[in-house]
Amino acid sequence: MQVRIEDVSPVEKKLFVEVPWQTVADRLNVAYRELGKGVSLRGFRKGKAPRSVLEQIYAPRVHADVAEQLIRESFFTANREHGLGAVAEPRDLEGAQIKRGEPFAYAAIVEIKGDVQPAGYEGLAIERRKLAVPEAEVDKALEQLRKEHTELVPIEGREVTAAGDVVIASIVGTIGEHPVNQPRFGVDLDDAEREPLPGMRAALTGLPFATKDHAIEIAIPADHADDNLKGRTAQLTATIVEVRAKNVPELNDDFAKDTGKAETIDGLRAAIRADLEARENSIITQEARQNALRALVKANQIPVAQSLVDRAVFNQYNRLRQMLGMPPDREGQGLNAELVAKMAPGGADEVRGQLLLEAIAEKESITVAENEVDLQVAMAAKAKNQAPQKLKAEWAKDGRLDNARWSLRQDKVLDFLVSKATVTEVEKLSEPVGAELPSAPVGHDEPGHVHGPDCDH
Repeated sequence: MQVRIEDVSPVEKKLFVEVPWQTVADRLNVAYRELGKGVSLRGFRKGKAPRSVLEQIYAPRVHADVAEQLIRESFFTANREHGLGAVAEPRDLEGAQIKRGEPFAYAAIVEIKGDVQPAGYEGLAIERRKLAVPEAEVDKALEQLRKEHTELVPIEGREVTAAGDVVIASIVGTIGEHPVNQPRFGVDLDDAEREPLPGMRAALTGLPFATKDHAIEIAIPADHADDNLKGRTAQLTATIVEVRAKNVPELNDDFAKDTGKAETIDGLRAAIRADLEARENSIITQEARQNALRALVKANQIPVAQSLVDRAVFNQYNRLRQMLGMPPDREGQGLNAELVAKMAPGGADEVRGQLLLEAIAEKESITVAENEVDLQVAMAAKAKNQAPQKLKAEWAKDGRLDNARWSLRQDKVLDFLVSKATVTEVEKLSEPVGAELPSAPVGHDEPGHVHGPDCDH
């Protein structure tokens, strides 16, 4: 096989391939032999039709199948032997016609990763937020913990609902044009944040426990947060099913012991602060990583293959659908030209980030040890209450183990960039961090994956 390669752009090559006629003839012989085994033609016993007859009937189909096979095999061979680093199947095919006695020749455009040479990745200027957990956040977390340990108890000596009660009621009626039928609907008369409708707590306060079919009319404000509710009128009737009082624990040492987190209330506050600071530090670390990646990409606007950008846009689109609780769009039917154009710059920068981080990892010999992978698996297994060995086997089978390794390596490179960066500590970031870190490669069986020469199948 003869191969000639011409440069088209930093991320495109033109491939000229010529396969000897003898190889083509051998493939045609195999194809016709396999075809003849299963073909029944009038006047011939099954499997006994001569090749000349098969050629008259099936030549276009056989030639197309063999041509496709020759292109695929020669492309993989050329990619491997010439180290092209192709990222997609060849496109813009020219030639590729089988002609008796002549070599099989074709030309095609091949997209490649290109020669990625990251520059200026040490000393990136980035911002990092200072760790700050206000005392009010500790108070809020402590109050939430207190709510979690609050008991609902029967009420004695009172027959009318009051602030502090939790009312279970049967609610029927309508909200605008929407029917409502809730046999057991709970309303905390103290909890303004979780009030189902503005005014519902007030409407259920001061009612006798034996209330039945109590009419409630609520005009929901036009600026209400829920688009399905705002500006509508609720016409409801309420029948009280049950009323309970909240037994809220005192914030003392006994409460601290009951939580299992500390022996004293001061110790509990300290434990809560430590948890909040650990969580905030994790967020700050992610922000710093994203800032470093953004600075790296900005300083290295390397060209990227369009197929990789298209794939990144497709994956971003489906991640967005997932965030919105929508099923994946495996065919990309919702990706119209306007949406693609809007998402393409972000997709291109995501690809740049991946390629740059991979190149830096190679240049700086940043690797992931097996014990680091095992730790990642163990953490996931603990969250799922599953044996680590079993989970690791599952991950290895479906490709998630490679994704975990890839993500760990990306994080290590980002941490390396942050460690080498020129960092300015700030109270508030001057530019909000909104760009995502590079996402893990798409699995072989997931939407968006292109079966190209880098696959292992």
